[in-house]
Amino acid sequence: MLIKLFIGNFALIDKLEIEFGAGLNVLTGETGAGKSIIIDAVGVLMGGQALAEYIRTGEDKAIVEGVFAFNGSHKVMEVLDEFGLLPDEDEFLIISREIVRTGKNVCRINGRQVNLSVFKEITGNLVDIYGQHHQQSLLDPQKHVLLLDEYQGGQVITVLEELANLFREVSDLKTKAEKMAENEKEQARLADMYRFQVSEIDKCNPATGEDSGLEAEKKILANAEKLAGLSHEAYELLYEGRPNSVTELLHEAVNRIKEICLLDEGMRSASDTLESAMYQIEETARDIKNYADRIDTDSGRLEEVEARLDLIRQLKRKYGDSIEEILKYREQIASSLSVIDNFDEEQSRNKESLSRAMSRYDIIASQLTGLREKAASGLRTRITSELKELNMPHVTFDVKISRKSTPGVKGYDDIEFLISPNKGEPLKPLAKIVSGGEVSRIMLAFKTILAKIDSIGTLIFDEVDTGIGGETIHAVARKLAFIGNDRQVICVTHSPVIAGCGERHFKISKLTDKSRTYTQVKALQKLERVQEIARMLAGEKATEITRKLAEEILEKPD
Repeated sequence: MLIKLFIGNFALIDKLEIEFGAGLNVLTGETGAGKSIIIDAVGVLMGGQALAEYIRTGEDKAIVEGVFAFNGSHKVMEVLDEFGLLPDEDEFLIISREIVRTGKNVCRINGRQVNLSVFKEITGNLVDIYGQHHQQSLLDPQKHVLLLDEYQGGQVITVLEELANLFREVSDLKTKAEKMAENEKEQARLADMYRFQVSEIDKCNPATGEDSGLEAEKKILANAEKLAGLSHEAYELLYEGRPNSVTELLHEAVNRIKEICLLDEGMRSASDTLESAMYQIEETARDIKNYADRIDTDSGRLEEVEARLDLIRQLKRKYGDSIEEILKYREQIASSLSVIDNFDEEQSRNKESLSRAMSRYDIIASQLTGLREKAASGLRTRITSELKELNMPHVTFDVKISRKSTPGVKGYDDIEFLISPNKGEPLKPLAKIVSGGEVSRIMLAFKTILAKIDSIGTLIFDEVDTGIGGETIHAVARKLAFIGNDRQVICVTHSPVIAGCGERHFKISKLTDKSRTYTQVKALQKLERVQEIARMLAGEKATEITRKLAEEILEKPD
């Protein structure tokens, strides 16, 4: 329950403090006095849009603060506990919001600064405001499902949460499936290309350094006859085939030196060196002969080498400047191919997951439809009963539930409220037949029912009496007082009948001095209430008759 409301530097309000009570609190005053400004301020306190235009001219910031008697709401308790914002020892909850011209607004709960989302989550469970613009939401079929689900409460909230999670899962899986379908052709094209490339590289199967070895072999094969001729000639010069070969001459020289050594040991070193050189030359000559014998002058091998080099060059043109790069590219596309090969499996798994999620969604959506059908039966009975008490004796109210072709976050159900205000008329959508006064009564009927279900402690009605008069206004007044038995009600009204039903009555006035205009509020005592209700009945020219009528309204507030 809202115990105290403080407003500072807000629009026409310089400084204003109101202490509300339990039951029905009424706010009255001339048009333009500032009643709606107070409601706007409460809207800001509930997390509504905080416009810089709300700041009083000449001031840097505006502030709205509310002190609530904690009503033990489980919803509020859970949120407060989650963020460590439980009420103080007196069980008061103090919420405030500052609007700064620079645009940096400050939200506080029990003195602690919090972000706007946390602020709104808490305040949204404290106060419910109904004004003229809320009539449009009642006429919007898209909002009807919210009202029906709010009426059902409890189990439907749990089901809605599960359904919303399933819907998000289904949506994500569908999006993934669509992207996979879009990529399927491209994936197939890439797979074919990668398989061809891997096959082409594997068929060649190049080895690191192979190309340089083949180039060297090609050079030898291309000059085989010349190499063979030169090596044979070298062998013959060194070892045999010609008179006076190098080895033959060395043999003679070695023999001569050995004879010298017999006479002079001083030549032994020279003899050994020369003999060693002779053996090395003989060995080298044999190596040259073996080399010459190995030379392949067959042109077939040269063709094979050239063909192999040409194949490697083709791979280089496609896949890299070296065999190392070719093999690295092969590893990369083999890895990509493995991923693509798993695409079909992943796509199949996604389809299975989507099917399971959709089946689960359909089951939960069917449960939700059943709950709504049950709720609709109870709601049509209770709304019809409430509307009859609000002077619509021949009204028929119904809830139409139809199935949409596509799933949504709230299931398959389309909900629309139908009404027949008068006997003999067919049921039609609310938006097509109801008047402003009828909409107000329908919303009031909803609030009466929901007040017994939800845990919101304060209901605010901004000019709920618009378009209503005669006996109907008495019915509306009784209903507001009835709601006040269970909840705190704050009502801005132009109706003397509703004003007379209030347990507390506040008059909003607009004052001016030489330079400024101010809005002030005053809690009225009994005589002051008589005067105010008389003014509401007859304007400023109240008569003794209107004053007596005002007294009767207060004594018997209907």
